[in-house]
Amino acid sequence: MSLWRTELFVAFAAFVTTRSSQASEPWPTRNVTVVVPFGPSGAADGAARLFADRLSKRWGRAVVVENRPGAEAILGTGAFVRAQDDHALLYSAASVLTVTPLVQDNLPFDASRDFVPISATCSAVFVLAINKDVHAAALNDLVRIAKAEPGKLLWSSAPGLPRYAFAAFLKQQGIDMVYVPYRDVAIPQADLGEGRLHVLLTTQHAVIAPVQSGKASIIAVTNKQRGPLLSQVPTVGEAGFAELTVDGLSGFFGPRGMPASLQEKIAADVKAVADEPELRSRIEALGQQIIGSTPGEFVAAIDEQRGRVEAVARIINLKAAGQ
Repeated sequence: MSLWRTELFVAFAAFVTTRSSQASEPWPTRNVTVVVPFGPSGAADGAARLFADRLSKRWGRAVVVENRPGAEAILGTGAFVRAQDDHALLYSAASVLTVTPLVQDNLPFDASRDFVPISATCSAVFVLAINKDVHAAALNDLVRIAKAEPGKLLWSSAPGLPRYAFAAFLKQQGIDMVYVPYRDVAIPQADLGEGRLHVLLTTQHAVIAPVQSGKASIIAVTNKQRGPLLSQVPTVGEAGFAELTVDGLSGFFGPRGMPASLQEKIAADVKAVADEPELRSRIEALGQQIIGSTPGEFVAAIDEQRGRVEAVARIINLKAAGQ
């Protein structure tokens, strides 16, 4: 055999050996990117970074969080779908699949096709907070006061499902409150504390300042379960208004075509991380309930939320309410 043929054979054999080794090497074979379609310092970003840190230790690879905020999570989600990278995961609220397609046209992704739910990780604790001058000790008190003084109380909420759910609740109850829109998400809680806003449905984390200062109080939790740090506050279901139930479900998604075996592997690792007591306490400190689930359980939770959104859509016009 000539020298050049020998060199070619050796090079080809090395190439085949390398590809075979890579094929047999367990995922991940390189660093993993976690796309978060929200800005830094928020609850989703905080949870994503906590999970990424622990998953990197389990996987022996760097897990890098990449924030891609904009257009209510549409920009980052679209970028994730376009990448089609088998070493990229999306960490997002489930509402990108359940709410966004009903209120936005011409999305850069197909919510029914472009994502693979892997594992539910957290549920943001949403609360109904009132200014101290609204003398309501419970949700039924607020309903009574609002009905007695139509058009007097001003309300706002976190964007998306919380806003639509509260608007539907007001319509069902025959309550006239005035909605106040905000561009800056930091302003509503300040206005709540100063009395320029009377009622705010948002995350527990967002109302810490006015509540701790005594300028506002939390009268109900909108999740199905009481908040880990709000065990004394009843849920809206316990208060007799289950139609106001809102869960802030979030988790990991993979790109279209991800093998089921890989989904299960990642979900098992996420669940193992979620079971760590230290992580649980840190997630709860962010105002979230920790979950950790199988792909099938996450799909079921998304379907449940989608049903909730569709029920709200039968009561109010979501697109009109979002303007």
